[in-house]
Amino acid sequence: MKFSSAGLALITVTSINLPCASGSFALHSRYLSVRNSKLYSASPASDSDSTPETKDAEILPISKPSVGTNLVKSDWKPPQGEAFKQGIFPNVPKLITMDATDTLIQLKSEVGLIYRNILHEATRFRARLPTPSCFTQAFNKAFLEVDEKYPCYGCGLGMTSREWWHMVSKKTFDYVEQLDYEPGLRRRLDGPLGDAVFEVLYNSVFTGTEAWELKPGVLDALSRFKMWREEGGPMIAVLANHDERLHQIFTNLGIADAFDFVLTSREIGSAKPSRSAFEVAMSRAGVGEASLCMHIGDGMNTDVIGAANAGWHGVWIPHINKDDIPKDIDPDLIFSRSGDLFAVLDMFGLDPFFRVISTTRYNDERGNFMDEVRVYTEDDFEDEGGRLELPAAPKSWEGPGRL
Repeated sequence: MKFSSAGLALITVTSINLPCASGSFALHSRYLSVRNSKLYSASPASDSDSTPETKDAEILPISKPSVGTNLVKSDWKPPQGEAFKQGIFPNVPKLITMDATDTLIQLKSEVGLIYRNILHEATRFRARLPTPSCFTQAFNKAFLEVDEKYPCYGCGLGMTSREWWHMVSKKTFDYVEQLDYEPGLRRRLDGPLGDAVFEVLYNSVFTGTEAWELKPGVLDALSRFKMWREEGGPMIAVLANHDERLHQIFTNLGIADAFDFVLTSREIGSAKPSRSAFEVAMSRAGVGEASLCMHIGDGMNTDVIGAANAGWHGVWIPHINKDDIPKDIDPDLIFSRSGDLFAVLDMFGLDPFFRVISTTRYNDERGNFMDEVRVYTEDDFEDEGGRLELPAAPKSWEGPGRL
């Protein structure tokens, strides 16, 4: 096989033996492939009138495009949420702040279940109450109304956070219409019973481990953030839309000493996504350049967009199965998306090679919020006529006797 100057194959056949049913036959003529001969005859004429001399194929070098040449026009942009892969934010920020609720801590159950349980306990478990979802919907409606009228938990309006939450508690029960079906319950809620329920919710339940717990992996991740800080890394702080009880919650959960400082919207008089909230954090940390600050949170508007508007780099940790980027955000918004705090550490090469992953939570007859696991042995059983029976255990509905 040889090639013409036009790069087309010229096939010369001297002898081809093709087996067939009757034997074989030989083709002894020199010919060109009909297809290739047509292509050759149609090729541009050479400078010489004579037939161009064939030669072996050559690999010709491809010239590089000039600077600025676009081989393919495209509107492609790097996907949002991957700014850390593009090296947009500094390798070592001077300040990292974190959101609290649903980033560091979370409720053990939906808020409506907690409100329902305390009310049920206050009625000595006699009242017939609607499902927890009714209380959750009522709470969300009450919270939004009060927050819109008295932002930052009443800061600067002559109202304490206690009074603010008392208003939310009362409206929550007012919006549960099904409570009217229980004779006398509404009247009692408007009196001492409602006040007693609120005191337990405000002072006991929502300040400790009965309602709150750390998100999986947070304790281990915070210990590594703390090690990073002690080795010359950035300051670690909390910037949360919360009231001043957050300090007590962190103490009860054992993470208060993991942060250089904790700022709540109630205490600073400004809530995220307001730019002033981030500026207070910069002032507290003594950092003058916003580009050296990073904020981590689960809220796209309050945490990510708020941080971006303040000149910070936002890191979004979305809820499970809710990690799609909202379609209504600015397509030019620069931020990073992360699965958890360990993934944030991995952005800086600090993710541990081994770590414990929580998979489940123990349950027994004492309910879901137990602190230890009971191990049954033969000593735990009573012998009744040769039959082992488990002794009567205190039931969860007996309550702690606080109401």
